[in-house]
Amino acid sequence: MALAPIGLLYLASMGRMIYLQVDKEPIDSMHSVVSNIILPAARGSILDRNGQVLAEDVASWDLVIDHFLSDRSLTTKSELGKYSPREVEERIKILADGIGLPFTEMWSALMVNPSSWQTLRTGLGPVERESIARTLRMVPWSGMTLKQNYRRMYPNDRVLGHVIGLQGAEPEKNEDGSITTFPNSGLERGLDSVLAGTDGMRHSISVSGENGVNPALGMEEPVHGMSVRTTLDLELSTFAHSQLVEMAEKHEMEYCFAIVVDPKTGEVLSMQGIPDYDANDPVNSMELVVSPFDGKEGFDGWNYPGRWRIEPGSTMKPLNAAYALDQGFIQPDQWFENFNGSFLPPRRAERDRIKNSVGVPKVPMRAFEAIVHSSNVVFAQIAREIGREGMADLLDFYGYHSETYDLPGLSMGMKPRYVQPRSAFMKKRSPDGMAYIIPTMGYGQAFDVPPLDHVMALSAIANGGMLMEPTMDPESEPKGRRILTEASTQYVRDAMHGMVSLEKRTWIPRRDDLKFCGKSGTAMLRYGPFKEDYTSLFCAFGPYEDPEVLVLVVAFGTKYSGRLGPHHFGSQVCSEAASKILFHALESRGSLATKSSETLDFRASGASLQRDQ
Repeated sequence: MALAPIGLLYLASMGRMIYLQVDKEPIDSMHSVVSNIILPAARGSILDRNGQVLAEDVASWDLVIDHFLSDRSLTTKSELGKYSPREVEERIKILADGIGLPFTEMWSALMVNPSSWQTLRTGLGPVERESIARTLRMVPWSGMTLKQNYRRMYPNDRVLGHVIGLQGAEPEKNEDGSITTFPNSGLERGLDSVLAGTDGMRHSISVSGENGVNPALGMEEPVHGMSVRTTLDLELSTFAHSQLVEMAEKHEMEYCFAIVVDPKTGEVLSMQGIPDYDANDPVNSMELVVSPFDGKEGFDGWNYPGRWRIEPGSTMKPLNAAYALDQGFIQPDQWFENFNGSFLPPRRAERDRIKNSVGVPKVPMRAFEAIVHSSNVVFAQIAREIGREGMADLLDFYGYHSETYDLPGLSMGMKPRYVQPRSAFMKKRSPDGMAYIIPTMGYGQAFDVPPLDHVMALSAIANGGMLMEPTMDPESEPKGRRILTEASTQYVRDAMHGMVSLEKRTWIPRRDDLKFCGKSGTAMLRYGPFKEDYTSLFCAFGPYEDPEVLVLVVAFGTKYSGRLGPHHFGSQVCSEAASKILFHALESRGSLATKSSETLDFRASGASLQRDQ
């Protein structure tokens, strides 16, 4: 501790002015320079719920020619006659061989332009660093030094890449010479204030000439960033990613994504989409394409597909049913006509006719059967029962955000919901005052919602009526509020179990040791570059008795190729991936149901709808 002030007194006693700029000329054969060497701080790691690394800083070193040491370089020694040309050549050969650079390149760096800062090697690992350090010790005063820094590494390549994001990515040069930069994103951006450390500094004075001294002025130690544990599950996400890849290979689509949550706590277990990128090599892992939306060139896979809002299709039907039951707009045993599978609201044009999909029974149904069989006609009528005021309040009731919203700690630019303004609901477009938007909203069309908001709304069905706030912080207390009664959600859960248990839906994976719930959705895109393609969805949660995991899988831009070709229906495109992800999650938690599968009576749910429950 006493060395620094003693050194300063010694220098002061010499009666010479010490210059603090590196570009000052020497005075009286003595050149003094203050050297401030940055001591980099390691950025904190991002961990999954089990402590598995999602992103981490790995120590690396750069080999540089340090201009602060230029007066001690081989050039200076040669000029002063301390090394003969042959000795200089021998030393450069030792350096070139030990460092792994051609002799001519090493000669040019050290002898032609030795006074400038040059980086000779970057990203050196511990083994390479030690090897080069031994070489530098063999040739002192080479003018070279090893500068430590940290390199951000993402050990899981593409898995969870969008959510983890990138941190301070270096600009990348394209083949045509242009530069591409990727801004901070995802958790790397949202948690930057916690992850980022504070660099330290070592201060010293370098004095050359015959009186060369190098006393230390002091050092500020680096403060490394804090590591953050999240609710994400790496093992589950790796499996979910494989299912998305498999689904994208089977079905033609523009993009797809999956969100997995714990419906009881709001914890996000997985959130990722395809196309994506390798965070360790983003530019080379993506294709440069022209966007069909704005005609601009960009990288396909950079944006997380789940940041865009979606049309929920029939996955909205369970939410509409629970809302209508709880608010008293309909009764559990209220029956609705299916009108032979085709319904035209009063005074609407023929093009506005509402139709059921082929295969939906044409018999009268309650909300229960309409969920099981996915009747658009019945839910158009339920929406009309809810009415203008009720449907105008629906999205706010379920917490769909009307402004851009991101999870705390996650910066991804989620897009807000889109729905017609309240005034549109109040327009009288038929004798009973029902605007056309009302019946179409009944089966999940004519409006868009943020996918994560939709997952949390569906979680309220799974958990018995609590609208939970999503979180990625495993230490946070679950936050939520009751919006539905347990009775109405039990009624809907029974129907959703009936939906996945229906024998004719042979394409939905099932297990003898698990009862679970699900609902598909399909919505035709009515505008934009993918007009008349589809959004396909499937939501699954379980176990039926006490749901612990909820999965939503969405595929955008699916195609209809005729009755004999690939199907666009949500259950046929997305149910396999959603169900398998659910099964895998429950297996990992050790909580697969042990009860044998029971057959539900789809004509009558056992749920009671007492208002005091």
